[in-house]
Amino acid sequence: MKKGFTLVELLVVIGILAILMGVLIATIGGGTESARAARCLTNMRNLATACNACATSGGVYPLAGGVEIRDINLNGGTGGNNSTYHEAKAWLSWNSKGAYPGGKSSSHASSGSWFTSAYCDDVETRMYALTNSAIWSAISGNTDLFVCPSHRKLMKNKNPLWSYVMNERFGYDDSIGSRAKLHWPGIEYGHLGRADRTLMFAELQFVQNDKVQVNTDSGSGIANDCTLQYKHNEAVGCNHANGKRGLCAHVAFADGHVEKLAVPARREAESWAILVGRSDLENLTRWLCEGKDVSFNGDRYEKLQD
Repeated sequence: MKKGFTLVELLVVIGILAILMGVLIATIGGGTESARAARCLTNMRNLATACNACATSGGVYPLAGGVEIRDINLNGGTGGNNSTYHEAKAWLSWNSKGAYPGGKSSSHASSGSWFTSAYCDDVETRMYALTNSAIWSAISGNTDLFVCPSHRKLMKNKNPLWSYVMNERFGYDDSIGSRAKLHWPGIEYGHLGRADRTLMFAELQFVQNDKVQVNTDSGSGIANDCTLQYKHNEAVGCNHANGKRGLCAHVAFADGHVEKLAVPARREAESWAILVGRSDLENLTRWLCEGKDVSFNGDRYEKLQD
């Protein structure tokens, strides 16, 4: 007579199968996140390559954020009824659809169409921001290059327009005031001191709220999220797990190479707690944007001697 399994033996087998299934799911899930992180790095590399291609052909790097070009005489001041405005294109257009058709005789501040957020729901605005960018043709019209897959998964119901921010250094010099808007303000290609250490792109600090409300006429913050404003204490986004050691920030440099910057963090339930202060992240961001050499001692980043 054949002996069957006892209840204890069945429970043991079921328990072993449950453990193996858990390990398998964790492995598959980790692999999927690794694939998303790898795609993010590839996106950033392609965006930096596109910006360099534009800089090579046009002699100047694309701007981090669009600016007004005023068609007036430099000696005639910045006002006057004969002034017209048009947008100097940036790596992304930050004006809403049709804001400057053929030049406009009033400032964008009164047009109500100043910034376009990554979380804008309007499809036409979304496409305007992408298709009127300075690098659209250089990336062959591939909208997926603008979005990190992890960002898209996190937001679930609200697909962001983009996941990356460009170093605000690639823009006009605001130290000379409003007259900076009266001429093309870009950095000439080949005139960037340390292209291998000057940050070009970083990730947004991902928002985790599908119902986020965006004020599209704000000078900074979530509505102006195509530019990394390190001069206003913004910091790189640390959005990807770095194995079990913490998080990492993905960045692309002006020479086209990409890096993962380790950031100490502690796992807490379903989230991570970053173990460095906000000021440390702001300092790191400033050093990278300014092309400084930095080192990591395992706990924090430090700027090397100038």
